[in-house]
This record gives sequence, structure tokens and C-alpha cells, in this order.
Amino acid sequence: MTRVAFISCLALAAGLASDPVCAHAQPRSGPGASRPNVVLMFADNVGIGEVGAFGGARAVPTPNLDRIAAEGLRLTNFNVEYSCIPSRIALLTGRYSVRTGDSLSGGMTLWEVTIAEALRDRGYATALFGKWDVGGEGWQGRREPTDQGFDEWYGIPGTSHVAQFPSFDGFDPARTPEPYIWEGRAGERARQVKPYTLDTRRTIDREAAEHGVAFIEKHVKQGRPFFLYLPFTQLHFPALPHPDFAGKTGAGDMGDAMADMDHAVGLVLDAIRRLGIERDTLVIWTADNGAEMRRPWRGAAGPWRGYYNSAMEGGIRTPFVMRWPGRIKAGQVSGEVVHEVDLLPTIAAAVGAPDMVPRDRAIDGRNQLPFFEGTQARSARESVLFLAREGQIMAVKWHDWKLWYRFRTEMPDPDPDNLVRLFDLRVDPREETDVKDFYPWVVSVMDRVAADFEASLRQYPSVPGGVDDPYAPPPEGSGPPVSTWTRTDRVEPRPRSVVRILRG
Repeated sequence: MTRVAFISCLALAAGLASDPVCAHAQPRSGPGASRPNVVLMFADNVGIGEVGAFGGARAVPTPNLDRIAAEGLRLTNFNVEYSCIPSRIALLTGRYSVRTGDSLSGGMTLWEVTIAEALRDRGYATALFGKWDVGGEGWQGRREPTDQGFDEWYGIPGTSHVAQFPSFDGFDPARTPEPYIWEGRAGERARQVKPYTLDTRRTIDREAAEHGVAFIEKHVKQGRPFFLYLPFTQLHFPALPHPDFAGKTGAGDMGDAMADMDHAVGLVLDAIRRLGIERDTLVIWTADNGAEMRRPWRGAAGPWRGYYNSAMEGGIRTPFVMRWPGRIKAGQVSGEVVHEVDLLPTIAAAVGAPDMVPRDRAIDGRNQLPFFEGTQARSARESVLFLAREGQIMAVKWHDWKLWYRFRTEMPDPDPDNLVRLFDLRVDPREETDVKDFYPWVVSVMDRVAADFEASLRQYPSVPGGVDDPYAPPPEGSGPPVSTWTRTDRVEPRPRSVVRILRG
């Protein structure tokens, strides 16, 4: 059977293909579930083509990231939200960020439950070293990392490009606040450590890794499980490497910065090995968005088209590697669909605490641990959505198909009135040939995914943008009718019973 025929049989059924929104992590079977350490490294604007294990477009060695891939799992269809703040909120909460009231000025409310909060409540030591950036201008004393589950933190509250500001002609700190690196501990208000400048921008990721190593050493000595969140600042512009790596790769700032970050990853991996906790530690490395787009720091998206701040594959498909010796088989590679929101319920299952996934709100994440461990052949999801800040669905991806309801690319579009476009990503990775007229059944599947999401917004209304704390959600089912997507002419799917027959 051809690939198209097989997928047709799979899909003609149903509207089936949409994931149930609000599913919860399943408890791990067996007595005496362990409490592994969790190290989550989250790079900034790293295209899938930057990492050696994913093709290494610049031929810059990334031995430490490649080591995680070789000793564990590499995903080639890992999806994220298309911009920094939404992606970080989605990662930490297991929810599409539009549900959280995500906004640049308001930020994430304290009502949201982060991975760090859930793990700290279960006895984990928690720390963040690197980039916070979950929105909100008045974060200090209100929505610091220590207010949302972290025992301690060191890094920048916002984004990296502000390091340029003090070097601009006419910079006036009386009009534009001087950017700083901060640190804080639970129960204390964060304090400024030193200005965040083009010089300290070069060293912050090294410092984050060194803080991380000290944190690991401390809690291994105390015998306490830990959650270490390392949101690195590279390769976000300006991608300026540590002086140790400047000019070393021959691939410019981007290549040098990638080698620098790989070195920082190696510091953490070496500490885990030295302390003898490899089998007790789940290590994940991925990125918040796809390739950086600003010249001269233009990123490499591999075979995909587009950059971050775009829902093109180059903006939302990022490299992902994971290692957990003894639990995750070495050398695995998968093109199954996974999304960053899946990490919260997956970590919950890994630490034996599925109840840490909130049950009073929509959770978009799926527990992927059985899939990662190999006891389940396929991903726990078939589709993902890509949403604008205003809540509109821009695109839906189902397996290797992608339907745009509002097509938008970073380049001039020769057919700007054609907003609804369908692409077969394995045949057309650059999203150039619209095939919706040839595969109307695929459109019907995507419409069902969109309709299910719309129904979930009525059941669980989103947090309004820009609200202050304390926030109290409205009653379930009180959401108004919404229309977040554009219906298209479509064929009616076959009954669900046909799907069961076709799937055996």
C-alpha cells in the first residue's frame, strides 16, 4: 500500500484524528516509583539545522548534544510555539499559551501551575539559571521565578537583545531602564547582580551552567531530588559567544555560539556522570523556537522554511534530544508528532506523580513516557495547533500534513489572497505547493481538530489578557461561542466505526 493510500485509509474515517483536549497523565504501574532528577535545558531560537545529530548545516561539532541523542532519543518532529514568551509559558504549564492570558505586558498569572511548582510541592529542589521571559513588565516582587515554583534563580527576566541597549548612541538610563542580570531566592525579593551588556551577554550561558553544576552537587550531597531548568540564551540575537569560543569554529558568531552552548551542556553532563547519577537523571535538551532570523545572526532551519515568529516549519520545529539510561533505549530516532506542552504530563509520569497535572483547567499536553520508553509504538498525539496571540488558529498539523487557515510567511507572497493552504510536509518540506484541492479529506480531519479545540475554549474559557493577580477562573462551560478558525469546503468524514475497522 502506498503512503498516501495508507494515510487515506487511516483518516477517511474520521474526524477521529483530533486529540482529546484536557487529557491527563496516566499513573505509572508497578510498586515503588522512583523520583528521578530532571534536567530540562531550553535553548533560544535554535534551528534544527544547527545541531550535528540533525545534520549540522554549518559543520560545527556539537559532541555533547550528539551524545545525548546517541545515548537516548532524538525527535525530528518536535513542535513548539512560534515566539519566545508563548513558548516558555506553554513549556512550563502544559497549556497552549493562548489559554493563559499570554501577553507581553501582563504576563502569565500566578494561577498557572508550572512544572517547578508541581515538583517543589513533591519535595524537589528547583532552580532556574538563564532566561525567564514569561511576559510582564512589572515582574519584580510580583511574578518572579520564585513566585512560580523555583527555590532560586540567576539570569535575565526578559530577553537577550536588551544587552545591546547600553551600547547604543544616546542611550539614556533615565528613559530606558538599564538591563541587568538578576538573582533571587524563595522568600526574598530578587536583586540586581550586574549590568547586562554585550560583554556579559557573552558569558551568561557559561555562568548558568556553572550555577547548575553547583546546584546539582549541593542536592546530590543532600540526597534530595532536583529539577534544574536551564533556559539558555543562545542563539537569540545578538548571538555573541563566550570569549573562549570567539572565532574558533570558522562559522561566524552563530557557529561559535553553538559550540559555546554545546560546551555548557557538556559541563552539566560531566557533573552528572562524575556524581554517579546518570541512571537517576532524566535529561532533556530542546529549544523554544526555530531558527533565528535577524542578520547577521541568521539561523539554519535544516530542510524547513521560515524562522521563529512564524508558524512555518522552520519556526516551530526544533531539535529535541532526551536521555534516561535504563529507561529510554539508546539510539532511538522518531518522526512522530510531539509538542512542548507534552513535557509537563510526561515529567509527571516519570517522577511517579501523575496527580501533579492540574485537573481544574484544560491541559493540552499528553503523557509521552510510554512512547519515549518504547512500550507504546506511537506518539500519544496525532496533531498540534499553532495559534496567534489573539487566539485564532493559524495552522493545524496532523502527522505529516499541515493545513493553514491563515497562511503567512516571512517572504513576499505571490498569492496573498489564498489564505487556506494544505501541504504534505514529507513531499514538500518548504511549504510551497498547496494541495488542498487534491486531498479534501485531509481538510476535513483538520477541521475536526480545530472544532474540538474551539469546543474546549467554551468549556474552559481562556484567562483574559493582561489580568492581575489574584486571578479566579470563571465556571467551567461559561465560555462564549467563539470562532477561531476559518471553515473550508470539506467532505464529510466516514463514521467512527469505519475507523476502527480500518485500524484493525
